[in-house]
Amino acid sequence: MSSTLIHGLYLLGVLTLAACSGSVASPVPTRHASPGPSAPSLPAPSATSSPHPGGPPASIDPAPVTTVPTNPPTPGGANFDQPWALTPLTDVSTGEQFRIADLAASGKVVFIEPMAIWCANCRAQQIAAVAAFEELDPATVEWVAIDIESAETADALVRYREQNGFPFRYVIADSALSRALVDQFGDVVLSPPSVNVIILGMDGRITHLLGHHDSADLVALAVDHAR
Repeated sequence: MSSTLIHGLYLLGVLTLAACSGSVASPVPTRHASPGPSAPSLPAPSATSSPHPGGPPASIDPAPVTTVPTNPPTPGGANFDQPWALTPLTDVSTGEQFRIADLAASGKVVFIEPMAIWCANCRAQQIAAVAAFEELDPATVEWVAIDIESAETADALVRYREQNGFPFRYVIADSALSRALVDQFGDVVLSPPSVNVIILGMDGRITHLLGHHDSADLVALAVDHAR
């Protein structure tokens, strides 16, 4: 067999095999697009810039917060409903009737001193109170001296007040008032030399103190018990 015939048969076999299995296309070179001009970059909006011309700012600083007191002060003073605070009392010098609760409700710090004419400690405490009240606004403070000595009379208490030049309210305690004071403050409240001082604050506090307090102490106590 000649070489020409052999070469022809070889080509025929290759063509027959390609027809049966499918021909594979020759690869086509990939064409890459050339880069075009880049789009201009835009600056990011600032905190106060507007996304639309003439529109509102993108962000607005928050408005300042105003703190409102949870318990704003109310006009007037505190209300007290203890029996000794609601008992009608009579000023021995003027005959005026009043209640301790009403003095407190009018917006005053009220000092109460159970006392006796014969008690030198009580007199010394009232002298200190006079000096303290000279430094305080009389419209915001009151001193009530309650004579708890059953043997002493209203006339004797008037003379005691005038002789010492005391400007305070003086009253005679009856048995019901004395019992009411003992119920809350104990038996010591009926011991004048112990110098009991009871303070009714404008915030509703009741403070019971024993022993002498000088004028500076009383001023500080009055300020502390006021609003």
